[in-house]
Amino acid sequence: MKKITLALCLSFFMAGCNTTSSDPNTFTSQCSYSELQSDPPLTFTVTGVNEAVLDGVICSGSLDAFENMLEHFPSVNTFKIKTIPGSADDETNLALSTVIHANGITTHILSGGMVASGGTDLFLAGVERTSSDNHPKIGVHSWASSDGRNGNTIPHDDEEHQNYLDYYQEININPDFYWYTLEAAPADNMHWMSVEEMKHFHVLTK
Repeated sequence: MKKITLALCLSFFMAGCNTTSSDPNTFTSQCSYSELQSDPPLTFTVTGVNEAVLDGVICSGSLDAFENMLEHFPSVNTFKIKTIPGSADDETNLALSTVIHANGITTHILSGGMVASGGTDLFLAGVERTSSDNHPKIGVHSWASSDGRNGNTIPHDDEEHQNYLDYYQEININPDFYWYTLEAAPADNMHWMSVEEMKHFHVLTK
């Protein structure tokens, strides 16, 4: 089950993905070029005693990058998000997001920032969730299985849903939100949440 990082959301270019930053405050997910398909990998850039800025696509190396950052900067408790348009590895994304929540980290969308698909899952991991904008750009859609089926076509009692249901329970999000995302848009499209929808599902805590 792979959430699509839609090209229609943003257009990125980078020469390669397996390089490390020369900045000792930046921790870059180490992921293959083929995995990311030219999208930039998720980076954690520590900008203060307690803060790090996140930007890029969640991929197989993102949990390692997070743990490396936390080892060097254990006081970081706030993630300020520029743009996370999705995930190239859903298993890693759910594991990373679960650990973010367990560490009591707050998530905040910067002005003009955006989260979508797997990026929305990560944002929701915050024990407190805020935004600089009154109407932040938060996108949701269904996932698609390896054989091309959309999540909303699979019966609710199918075990393929369980990883996501367990995750939302772990981060204290009503499972109704999960079913809503499946119906909001197909896997090859994106639904941008209205202010009313954000309030209904308690996406922002303040």
